[in-house]
Amino acid sequence: MSPEARLALLLLEELELRGGKVRLKYLKVYRLINYWLGHDYARKIIDRLVLTGYIAIKNDRIELLRRFKTSKSQGQVYREAREIATNTYLLMHRPPNK
Repeated sequence: MSPEARLALLLLEELELRGGKVRLKYLKVYRLINYWLGHDYARKIIDRLVLTGYIAIKNDRIELLRRFKTSKSQGQVYREAREIATNTYLLMHRPPNK
């Protein structure tokens, strides 16, 4: 699974764990993506989730449209998101081979 897809799934899991409706700036997975991979990368993931009908953005709130059950805790979601984001960052910024 691609890093974008895994991060999108973790974003959805965090939304589910938070009750399905929260302000975007309070989503820790979104902030991790934004910090490590940039605003454009994070926006691309959010836009893709909106287009596929998983989430809706109203004013400054993000709402989960398709509810599901998750077996992870918030801590597990954050750790996995941090690991994926940092590894993706390192892959994007590694020096070229000689």
